[in-house]
Amino acid sequence: MQALPKITFFTVLCLSLTLIVACAHKDASFPKAAAPPVYDYPINNAYAATIIGTPAEMKVRYPDAIEADEEKLVVFPDRKIPEGFWYYNGLLYGQMLQDKAAPLVYLIGGTGAGYKSRFTVALANTLYNSGHHVIMLPSPTHANFIVTASANHFPGNGQTDAKDLYRVMTMIQKRVAQKRAITSTHIAGYSLGAWNAAFVSMLDEQEKKIGLDKTLLINPPLSLHSSILRLDEMLLQGLPGGIDELDTFLNRTMARLSQLRNDSDAFDLSNENMLLESYSRLNPTNDKMATTIGFAFRFSAANMIFTSDVMSHANYIYPSDRPFQSDTPLNDYMAMALRTGFGDYFKDIYTAYYMTNTPGLTYNELIGQSSLEPLRDWIASNPRIGLITNRDDIILAPGELATLESLFTGKSWIFPTGGHLGNIEHPAFAWRVANFFKGTQP
Repeated sequence: MQALPKITFFTVLCLSLTLIVACAHKDASFPKAAAPPVYDYPINNAYAATIIGTPAEMKVRYPDAIEADEEKLVVFPDRKIPEGFWYYNGLLYGQMLQDKAAPLVYLIGGTGAGYKSRFTVALANTLYNSGHHVIMLPSPTHANFIVTASANHFPGNGQTDAKDLYRVMTMIQKRVAQKRAITSTHIAGYSLGAWNAAFVSMLDEQEKKIGLDKTLLINPPLSLHSSILRLDEMLLQGLPGGIDELDTFLNRTMARLSQLRNDSDAFDLSNENMLLESYSRLNPTNDKMATTIGFAFRFSAANMIFTSDVMSHANYIYPSDRPFQSDTPLNDYMAMALRTGFGDYFKDIYTAYYMTNTPGLTYNELIGQSSLEPLRDWIASNPRIGLITNRDDIILAPGELATLESLFTGKSWIFPTGGHLGNIEHPAFAWRVANFFKGTQP
């Protein structure tokens, strides 16, 4: 078994600075203008936008920015959770409630995101400051969700994930209704969470347990399968020698960032523009930035795959006959998980499970189920669904944006720049999100 690349404090620090995990700007005021704010997002490189996000001085500001209350939900009371996951004794979600009757929005996080992720917090404050109750849900690919709220522990299937999310939402809906009056209920998600939101909304039309009104997809993939393969490829884009070169790449990155720290304050954690300053000085190539982004998603994949394997006893990485304890050595298992991409997960354990449990299902049909295209008729007939995304979103393959636009004809707003979620804290983007739920399409 090949060794895990050395993950030091500086590696984690680099990831925290460059891989889409910066804290949301807290002293943020939402524009009250009737017309949308000017879109003056300054970063034209899609990779750089994805990494850097919105410069601090341009972020939308909220006078009433708050932190969510953390809530815990026991979804399966009789579930036996391995001792090694002792800290996951319930599903954790965030809650922002108005002091009066208000519409409620469920917000689903992106790949591997917990409810406290930067993007979830930013969008939640946008919605809260526009007068909504907000429930912040982790992604079905987050370890906490896999352990406590997934029925089969194999995330990534639109219909199955929707059932898991819907089960959670119906339980939360009852809780919230006991505390506050709910005037209407909506759903939104970003990235993978946007993809999930579409399937949940369609399920609600069948089950009618909640009565979801509006559905907003923010920077979704068209095809989950296509996007995960692109992210796997990004990791290798700046590694000519393949995955074995990852350790060298990390060491070089640390050396360059350390030099910046010695030369200036560009590495100062108190400097909100640190990423922008570092980018301008390092001037990384697109390939290196792609690898950085791919590495962030690979970490999410490793955590998801390992957790899924332990909980399902799939015997893919972790031995199915070995109890998972808090003192279980994990180095070798995590080394293997880190070298296993989303595509490997889909091809191996995910496909094996769903094809075994769905007689007659083919591999190509399973891939087709990962796309929003089979939902075309439902989307076309639904006047309450909308799309907000960016023309240069890096998770979309050539031609996929055009397909999304055709799916959401008359229901979409496409920003010219921003990469994948890089402009989500820009006032113009936040205005579009809030305005959708105020009664108009994007």
